[in-house]
Amino acid sequence: MTTIIDKDFIELLALKHNVEDFEGGMEKFAERYQLFLENDMVICIPDNPMSNLSYMGTEMIEALELPVEQENIVLHLNTFHRKTDEKYDPAKEQNEQDFDILVGHAAALGIKYLLCVSGDGSERLPRLQPEDLGYDPEKTKTITSVQLLEYLGRAYPGVFTLGAAFNQYEPLEAEMEKLRHKIAAGAVFIITQPVVLTESGDPALTTANNNLREMMKYADDHGLQVVLGVWMSAKMAYLIPECIGYDVDFGNFSPVENLKVIRETYPERRLYYSMIFTAKRLQEVRAITEGK
Repeated sequence: MTTIIDKDFIELLALKHNVEDFEGGMEKFAERYQLFLENDMVICIPDNPMSNLSYMGTEMIEALELPVEQENIVLHLNTFHRKTDEKYDPAKEQNEQDFDILVGHAAALGIKYLLCVSGDGSERLPRLQPEDLGYDPEKTKTITSVQLLEYLGRAYPGVFTLGAAFNQYEPLEAEMEKLRHKIAAGAVFIITQPVVLTESGDPALTTANNNLREMMKYADDHGLQVVLGVWMSAKMAYLIPECIGYDVDFGNFSPVENLKVIRETYPERRLYYSMIFTAKRLQEVRAITEGK
């Protein structure tokens, strides 16, 4: 098993553009950022999650004068951005929904790790076109995370360490084919969809966990670190079906019991936590994972 980042990951959402309490939201972001750093966790900042137009992690970090510890931050990057000829310029006010401005700012801040995903789109979020990243639109019809990985390797050689996503709830053959393309394009770590090992008897969940095991074996054989997604909220039982597009019966899902089983089953794996919002909740989770 390869380890690229030897810490647990934790998600931190940036503010939506339409947030009602901007100042309060900024303060909470800064507090959580510092809390996660103090606990030596890898802070993961999604890119316009769930199609909600949001401030970029780069903007939040700079505006709040937060420290960037290279081994403690992963910036998500998806395909729903504008492409212009403008490059990042710290002397200007710029729109970080523009792809090259966002990536250039990340590089300037010293951010090392990027997680490339296809992402969630909407009518408010333009998608990168093949010609934007140097592809022939006759041969490449759609920009996916694979093209993002390839482009970043070409345009920013040696600057970023790149990761990608794996969805164990999708049919295995197709998802593994995508994974092989992602590895070839430069991905060296992968983050899964939320793992649920407290099985309910639903064959779809059993299949997802079988898919996960197959993928981890392949990843280990090819030097790819696998980070397991963990959602610490009972809301997962209905949020995951929304994300994957079909119903899965998670039974009487308990985030705490599921985390215990994950840690017992895969003690060597690093975890990616979502939906942890308070210091108390973080302490509870770490007590489980560290056996205290």
